[in-house]
Order: sequence, then C-alpha cells, then structure tokens
Amino acid sequence: MPPDPDAKPIEPAAQDFAAPGLPGETRSDSEAIPTAYARAFSLAAFTMNRFIVDHVVRASRHFDNDMEAMILFGTVAHLNAAHLMPPGASPTRVLGTDGRVPDAQPQLRPVRIRDLTQITGRPRETVRRHLARLEAQGRVLRGIDGYVINVAAVDPQMHALTLDGVRRFMTAAKLIEATLHDAEQALARERSQGAS
Repeated sequence: MPPDPDAKPIEPAAQDFAAPGLPGETRSDSEAIPTAYARAFSLAAFTMNRFIVDHVVRASRHFDNDMEAMILFGTVAHLNAAHLMPPGASPTRVLGTDGRVPDAQPQLRPVRIRDLTQITGRPRETVRRHLARLEAQGRVLRGIDGYVINVAAVDPQMHALTLDGVRRFMTAAKLIEATLHDAEQALARERSQGAS
C-alpha cells in the first residue's frame, strides 16, 4: 500500500498516551500500575502485543489488508453501539438469545466524518475516502446524520473471527495475570530476604 499523502509524521513528545482512544473510555492511571509490572514488563508487553498484532493482522484480511479501513469500520461500529452496550452491562439485559442486540440497525447512533477525523487523528479526506470505499462494499450506510455500520455486513466469518479473538484475548489476559503474579511473588521474596 503506498504511503498516504495526507499523513502527518507522529511526534512522540506530542502524544498523550494516557488519553483514551475512544469517547467514553477513561484515561489510563499510571499510578494504578502494579510494581510487579515493571519487573515483568517485557514478558507482559510481549504477550499483549502478540495478541494485538495477531488480531489486527487476522482482522485486516476481511478488509483486503487495508488496516486503516478496518480501524475506521471498528471505530464506527463502536461509536454506533456504545450506548446499547455500556461496560459491565448484563448480557441477559441487553442481548438476545443469539448474543446480539435485538433489532440493532435502527438503534445505531450515526457518527460524522468530523468526529471520526478527531478520534482517529487521520486527515478528513483520508477518512472520507475510506468511508466511501466501505459504503461501496456495503459495510457502512450513510445517512443525513452520519455513518452507521451495516449490521448485515457482519458475516459469519467475521463473527467467528471475533469469537476466536475473544478466546485468544482471554488466554493472553490469563498469561499476563500469571506473569504479574509470578513477579509479585519474586518481589515479596526479595523484600523478605532484604528484611532479614
């Protein structure tokens, strides 16, 4: 894929890494990071990054390896449905027996190009171009108030990939938790040896 002519270079000093990626998410709290994390940093980070990279690569195949389009589709989907599935909601309260929001399409909240540009940090023309392509593929629908995903475009293959992604995410989370637990035990042993 050729470089995006609208892309701007990333300046690390200008990045706020604690800022949430999506509206409604919370800032990360560096004070809440356990001391053991520093001890287990490389292993925990490798496990997390392996999961993320694997999932992004596998998911991008559904978008002809156009990762920007995939991320834009996911952002639109999240913003459309965030009000229907608040964090911590009970599945039996918000989902049907098929595991999906009943009659979701008319309940989706449209998102505007302006908002997508601000959230993703991508130039307006880049966002517009990807949305036009996603619309032509039938993945998103355009209305007067903005864009919504086409729920019918979430085919069985994408659904299966997502279910498998959740399984892999849970496995990665357990590995990271075990790594942090092991680091906590090592720190406790070192403290007790230092006290004696």
